[in-house]
Amino acid sequence: MKRRLYIDFDRGQRVDGVASAVMRGGNAFNYKATIDPGTQAKDRPAVVSEGCKSPPGCLRVSLDPSKPGAAKNKIMFPFWSHKRPLPGGESGRLRIGDGRTTKISFDMKLDRNYDTPLHALLHFQIFQPQSVAKTGAGNRPGGPVIALNIVPRSKRRNLSPDIQEFVIAIRNPDAQKFVWFDTRDNTVLYRGAIQKGAWNTYTFQITSSPLRDGGMGGRVIFLMNKQKKVDKVVHWGFSPKNYNVLDTMSIELGAYRTPDKSGHQTVFFDNLLIER
Repeated sequence: MKRRLYIDFDRGQRVDGVASAVMRGGNAFNYKATIDPGTQAKDRPAVVSEGCKSPPGCLRVSLDPSKPGAAKNKIMFPFWSHKRPLPGGESGRLRIGDGRTTKISFDMKLDRNYDTPLHALLHFQIFQPQSVAKTGAGNRPGGPVIALNIVPRSKRRNLSPDIQEFVIAIRNPDAQKFVWFDTRDNTVLYRGAIQKGAWNTYTFQITSSPLRDGGMGGRVIFLMNKQKKVDKVVHWGFSPKNYNVLDTMSIELGAYRTPDKSGHQTVFFDNLLIER
């Protein structure tokens, strides 16, 4: 694997205006957030200089209570796009079933005043887009095929106001919904807890290949603070031959949730590394 991208938000990187573009390396690459209608954020995405994992800069993303009628709220940065030009060219494109390994590492901190979401909320995803040019079987194929999700209020076990629980989840034709938000769900690989206001390092090492039974999947390794939590071969993602999805995928950080009329969530990111 080669180092494809490293962003520390310290030099030549900033967030500007409504488009919320993160600039890297003397404006060599332009990262624009996907911001869904109805998303409210008084504190716009910004590179800030307080409380960072590696000063002087880190990325802050916030969500305020939902605007009435909003279907969802989303401020996600596709730092590794499924379609835009990539550093190093097409050799770095993340494709389902190509048999190659990709390593993603980043630091993340939840704000001390982070509210437990009412329903679904994620901060990291490997996203497989749907294709409008195809039709196929399956219920809502694509989407966040590997993700870090926060456990919603109704499924919490640790009720400490200083703790948030999370799951590492996959998505495939037979695993698309949460019920328990733990490993009783086919979609959940791991459930853990984190201290609000504390930095943690999350590392994913993933491989995607066609499996013998015709599905898509491969080895998924997840480490938290260099301690291995998951190492298994699982079904993840959707075959473009059988479902209306693209074969290319993006790597995204930010905040993405279902409507929440009361919740405020702020998250910080630093030191994003992608190797492939």
